[in-house]
Amino acid sequence: MQVETLKLSTLVMTITPELYSLLTKEELEADVMIQGDIDKLKREDVNRIIASAIEQNVSTPYH
Repeated sequence: MQVETLKLSTLVMTITPELYSLLTKEELEADVMIQGDIDKLKREDVNRIIASAIEQNVSTPYH
């Protein structure tokens, strides 16, 4: 299977454009890797990818 790297913003605008305004610039600029065809991703797949990008961009003030 083919692995593709793209910006989260591209993925969101393709699959779930209604969520675009909810994400920060840093989250939207995050690079994500997907395996296979972007058109075959389901909404729940994109939701998991978004959640992971948000987790990666959260900075804990105590660390």
